[in-house]
Amino acid sequence: MKNHNTSKIIQLLVLSFFLIKCTEDIPVVIEEPTINFPETTEQVSVSILGSVEDVEGLPLRDAIVTCLNCNPIQEITTDEKGDFSFFNVDAKGNSAYLSVKSPGKYDGYRRMGLVAGRNNYTRIQLRDKLSIGSLSAMQGGELSHDSGARISLPAGGIVQADDSFYSGEYEIYMSWIDPIGDDLNMTMMGDLSAINAENNLVGLSTFGMLQVELEAPDGSSLNIDNESNAILEFPIPSSLKDSAPSTISLWSYNEVEGYWIEEGSAQLEGDRYVGEVSHFSTWNVDVKIDPVDICGSISVGTLDNQIDLSFYQIKLSGDSFQGVGGWLCDDGSFRFRNVPSSEVLTLDIFDLCEHLVESIEIGPYESEKVELDPIIVDPENPITYVMVTGMAVDCDNLPLTQGIVSFDLEFDTYIFPIASDGSFEAILTTCGEFETHVQVVNTLDFSASVPIALSLVSQDLNLGTIQPCGETPEEYFYFKCEHSNRTLEPFVTEPISYRLDSLSNEYLITVEVSDSSFHVTASFADVPERNTAQRGPLTIWQTISPLSINVNFEFIALGPEISPGVFEYIEGRFEGGDVNAIINGSFRVKPE
Repeated sequence: MKNHNTSKIIQLLVLSFFLIKCTEDIPVVIEEPTINFPETTEQVSVSILGSVEDVEGLPLRDAIVTCLNCNPIQEITTDEKGDFSFFNVDAKGNSAYLSVKSPGKYDGYRRMGLVAGRNNYTRIQLRDKLSIGSLSAMQGGELSHDSGARISLPAGGIVQADDSFYSGEYEIYMSWIDPIGDDLNMTMMGDLSAINAENNLVGLSTFGMLQVELEAPDGSSLNIDNESNAILEFPIPSSLKDSAPSTISLWSYNEVEGYWIEEGSAQLEGDRYVGEVSHFSTWNVDVKIDPVDICGSISVGTLDNQIDLSFYQIKLSGDSFQGVGGWLCDDGSFRFRNVPSSEVLTLDIFDLCEHLVESIEIGPYESEKVELDPIIVDPENPITYVMVTGMAVDCDNLPLTQGIVSFDLEFDTYIFPIASDGSFEAILTTCGEFETHVQVVNTLDFSASVPIALSLVSQDLNLGTIQPCGETPEEYFYFKCEHSNRTLEPFVTEPISYRLDSLSNEYLITVEVSDSSFHVTASFADVPERNTAQRGPLTIWQTISPLSINVNFEFIALGPEISPGVFEYIEGRFEGGDVNAIINGSFRVKPE
């Protein structure tokens, strides 16, 4: 007699076998969790300015900067000083989201708080993309970074961009971002805004970030397959060890949206955090904070006489918050996004030479957004500034209604708005005397004025009427004279040249204005040298009586010497005066 129960068991086992076989042929679809990124219909009109540099602080030319949340998206390349600018753009929300790309560097991302209607400034540092070694995809292995960070990669778990398995050798690139580094505000990815596992917007306090990229020999990107994990080990600075929790959240950076996303956790093991990651981007170990947005402004002086601290650097930190940083706008205003609301914070203010000016305690706060009363720095602080004023007119001699005035210093460019009536008043806080080129730019067609060279500036200046019209000439002469009883309006003229007088061995620059009865001759005797000064006469002929004043010539730049004492160009400025007149100006001249 057959055992029917046994037959049924066999039938069930056979059926189960076929069901398993069929299931093996069906691809498993893993649904990615839905992430609710913040959405806003609000748009703010702003200008976004900044500079891009390498780890040595040197400018990066031709880096591609993209404003990803501008409407429409904007893209520009940096100039020879690493500077970039987006004038009068509409940005979604109260922040700008920028990406920066340059060959041989890790891509950079920056999310910066915006103050509507102002010139908002930032600086971005791109790190060198350096290999820490190579591994075999079939064997995997472990590699270390000189910071103490480590990475362990699986055997047979590396895939290409199309998700097909990769079996060859590959390079591992890694960079550690120090959570207590002075350059954190320039090197961090985005800012510290994040979406937690419950899909809520939170702020973060970082204990360190790791940028990791895998590349095949042909430069193509690689990653980990869906069923494998890698292990990352984050070194913890000794100063943070006492405040480091035993378990901390792991966050990956979403480069499309510009937010950190919570993905698992890491454990404290000795002097490092150790955690598993399922893919590569930039990873971060952070504690969550209840966020607040803080807006304010900083000036120096008294209630009756205040000077805006334009473009000063500021940093915010607290007992459980390693800190974030940024820069003031042209009027001294600022916005911090998603910083701790529940603790006292320290606001550090640094001048343009990165010297600490003052530390101020603010907070704690209960609301999500805070508008601070104006912060006035102690007037006893040794802050120096120069006020540069003038009037900008267009090609029809009408007031320039949309424009900026630009101060081009050695490593930075600072930009101030022009009022709707064409006037400008730029208060440039300094670290003492400085050299700069000043230009007025029409932001409708980006025509620019002659660059006015100002050297060793230490007092207020009125540049008179300036016209950004047409292309900047290779030679120019800018002249301004404040005379007690004559009207001598500032003017720029071109073309202009110089000659070396064979008899007197003097350099002579003669300028003739459209009215031939008015011309200027400037002369200096010694061979000029860059960053040196010498004295010589400047003579003005107007109608009949000449006016001659000894002025100081200061030489900003010299072209190659094409014959003894003759240079491809001479660039400089001059200033001088007596009881009757004060003269100043600048020039860039070529030989006859």
